[in-house]
Parts: sequence; structure tokens; C-alpha cells
Amino acid sequence: MKERPLTSNAPLTVSQSIYRPQIGVALWKVGDRGLTGFETAAAAGLDHVHVDLGGPNRGPDLTDFEVLAAFDTTSRRFALPITALAVNRLNDLGVTAPKGSEEALEVRRSILHAIRVADRLQVPRIIIPGFRQSLVRTPEGVARTAEVLRFALGPAQAVGITLAYESGLDAERTLQILQAVGQPGICVQFDTGNPAIYGHSAASIWARLADVASPDVHLKDALGVSVEGNVPLGEGVAELELTFAAFARQPQPRYFTLEGDYSDDSGPRIRRDLARLKMLIRRSMLSGGLDCPDGVGREGESDVPWTDGTVSPAVYR
Repeated sequence: MKERPLTSNAPLTVSQSIYRPQIGVALWKVGDRGLTGFETAAAAGLDHVHVDLGGPNRGPDLTDFEVLAAFDTTSRRFALPITALAVNRLNDLGVTAPKGSEEALEVRRSILHAIRVADRLQVPRIIIPGFRQSLVRTPEGVARTAEVLRFALGPAQAVGITLAYESGLDAERTLQILQAVGQPGICVQFDTGNPAIYGHSAASIWARLADVASPDVHLKDALGVSVEGNVPLGEGVAELELTFAAFARQPQPRYFTLEGDYSDDSGPRIRRDLARLKMLIRRSMLSGGLDCPDGVGREGESDVPWTDGTVSPAVYR
């Protein structure tokens, strides 16, 4: 089995007392969702990327061997490890689709494709989303989602891959799904903007789910309840200051992955959100009595000089 990074969100040790999270970006939000996103991320000084399995209406299809090879080569060329693979096509199919339906069968096929792709790229984590057609609305939806996650666990664990479930559910319903799976091995992909979109408090959800959350947090703001769209960090209703205060009190994220709207003017938008992220980190760390790297959180900074050696991106390769 290939060696992969730890996915525990354990508290920092004494040797990790200076908080220096790694920062990346979700490439399905950058430009044309393709290879040029690696160059954009590298130019912004980022540490890693998340990619989507792709497919119909979802960008480059990584089940195509040539596309997969190109992503692998480009990741290595820019020294940008792919640290998570999202299966966003599941939002079009429906994780909650009736058992035995064509949609349900395609969900399982897509997950198996994703595991093979992640194994080929040495990606440590697969994200199973629960939005749109996969949104849980009923107890039956809880059961079907748990069944799909249980199905995915075996083949994923066999090759050392962690599964992360992402949704807009509150903490109670999320825990119901994890408990219904009935097996360890599923973590929560926390996102700072999703709770606000679905009428919840991100800070409260983090307080409940931090111990079962992935150490890598998706970072975005939100336009409002039941409003899909993108807004620059700090200009929406996601109450990011409260969420980062919660980060300072609970086991802290080891990684942040930007997931704003970078489809146009990608570089400047990423640098803008990167500077705002640094400010949020600095404020939360100071309020929590923790130390920050020199220069982090100053207005106008867009470089990312965080290479303390505590968690090297190289371990993700």
C-alpha cells in the first residue's frame, strides 16, 4: 500500500505551535477547470490543488487516460500535489437515487472510477458531495447516502484513500449519516460557506464536527440563504470571523482550499482571497493567544511564504 498523509485532525503538538496551514485552490473553480489552473495556482504561490473527476458538463474527464496523464504530469511540473479528488458528477446523478435505478448504478460506477483515478494520482482523499440531486431531504435519503458511503469504503480503504462527505446539512443530520454508515473511515469535508447557504451557523457546526472533519477545509463566503453564487471572502453572510474564532478554539484545520469564483480574472481574484484568508488567520490566532508566522495577515500581502517543514506538501505525492 502506498504511504499517504495522515488525515487525523489532531491538535497541534509543541513543535507545531506556530500555526502555518498549507493553502490551495479547487481547480474546478479556476478558469476553464483544466490544466491552466495549475499555472495560475503556482503563480499565486499556493501549496496544493483539489481537482474534480470531471465528465459531462463537469470539465476535463479524468477517466480518460490521456487527460489523467496530463494532470499527473502538470501536477509534478508545477510541484503542486493534488490532495483531494471531488466526484462532483454525483450532484447530477443523485447519491440518494432509488436503489437499482440507472442513476444509482452510475453513482457506484463513478465512485469506483474516482478511486482508480485517485490511486493513479496518489491522491489521499476523495470527496463525496451531497448537493442538488444528492441533497438529503428525508430519512430515506440518510439511509441511501450511508449505503453509498459504505459501498465506497472497502475499495477506498484497500488502496489507502480516505473518504470525505460534504453537504449543506446541519451537524445533527451529518452525524446521523456517519452513524448510519456503521463503519469508521468517513470524515466530513467542512466548507465555510455551505452552512450559510443552507441556513446554518458554520461556527456551530465546526464546534460539533471538528473531531470528525477532514484537516483540509474548503474556504468560501456566501451570498445568502438559498442563494447559490460566489462572493469575495469577507463580503458575504458566512460570518467568517466567527468561524475562524471557532477554528482557534477547536482542533485547527491544517490546510485551507480556496473555492471562490475564479473562473475569470483568476490570478487577481485568488490573490485577493489569499490576502483576506491570511488576515482571518492572523486575527483568529491572535485572539486565541497563538503565534503566527512573520508577515501573515498584513493587508495587501499575496505571497505564501509558509514552508516551516511541519507538514510538507511533498508527502501528498
